[in-house]
Amino acid sequence: MLGLSSLAVAQEQEPAAQEQEPPAQEPPNKALLATEINEGRKHNAAQMRNYSWNTRTEVKMDGEVKSVKVELVRFTPEGEWQKAMVSDSSAGAKKPRGIRGKVASKKIKGMQEWAVELGKLLQQYSLPTPGSILDFLDSAAVQRTGNMVNLVGKDVIQPGDYLAILVDANSKQLKIITVKTSLDGDAVDVQINSENLDDGLSYTARQVVKVPAKKVELMIENYDFRRQ
Repeated sequence: MLGLSSLAVAQEQEPAAQEQEPPAQEPPNKALLATEINEGRKHNAAQMRNYSWNTRTEVKMDGEVKSVKVELVRFTPEGEWQKAMVSDSSAGAKKPRGIRGKVASKKIKGMQEWAVELGKLLQQYSLPTPGSILDFLDSAAVQRTGNMVNLVGKDVIQPGDYLAILVDANSKQLKIITVKTSLDGDAVDVQINSENLDDGLSYTARQVVKVPAKKVELMIENYDFRRQ
């Protein structure tokens, strides 16, 4: 009690220090940010051609792992993307015959077609052109915290969707992308996390796609980057 009383007296005798608010950070110039993000992508894509790496794709249905495949990814001298199968857990699986086999085959074909449509939809959320980046930035809420800029937009590609992008303000690299959208009436949730190699190369470390209504989860991981 004595110690607390003495402290209270000392504080009363000394003039109160005025709390200083951190200086307000100006919101980034959206047109400039769009240009910088696009230029950063070009530089990163050119740098990526110097590497090969492994991609692991895991598919879950009803919470059970249905397939896991690992592919080696690299570029040809002409800059073309190549994939070579390393392992595939479904390669040796027995396929049902007769009517059951036909039903299963039809279901697999339907899922493959659905996956293609899903891929096309998600490609739009990657904002592949400078124009699409600027369109998103024009309507997005922008908040800067330290070296990170958080961009949040709604109704980006289709009504009711949501897109959030966390951008490194220094490198202009996209660090985390979150998408909430729908395909054929089913909700689709996506999260993409990027990391950096020692030389600054930014790459998608993990991409997780969940479709709760279909009880489907897809996870893609990129790792073991090696200079070619």
